[in-house]
Amino acid sequence: MRTIAQSFLGDVKKWFRSITANSINSSQRLIELFLARWQEKKNPLQILAEYNSMKRNPNETIQEFTSRFNTVYNSIPYDMKPPPGFYLLHYPVAFDPDMAYQLRERDPTTLEEMQRNEINVEANLLIKK
Repeated sequence: MRTIAQSFLGDVKKWFRSITANSINSSQRLIELFLARWQEKKNPLQILAEYNSMKRNPNETIQEFTSRFNTVYNSIPYDMKPPPGFYLLHYPVAFDPDMAYQLRERDPTTLEEMQRNEINVEANLLIKK
């Protein structure tokens, strides 16, 4: 915990120094306090809207998009999260039509399987072009 605290700079360092001495007794407590103060807070409806409108950006790698998609999907509150399996319909929509078709054509059963397939699908589409 001391190593992490030493890496804090600027406002984060000021915040950390303002915490009462001996009030953090575990790494979990440090994480809770840090997230409570510094985690980006979004309205759950904003998160859901962001999820519903996600598209792969030009020049964004598959890995970057996958990471961004998973971050947004995992930040949707449980009571608002689309039912399991819905993401298999929604995820391909973020790509161009050829990519979306190829991802669905492989008939994956999980999001993880679809995301593993996408690198091969993109490679095959690039070879065809």
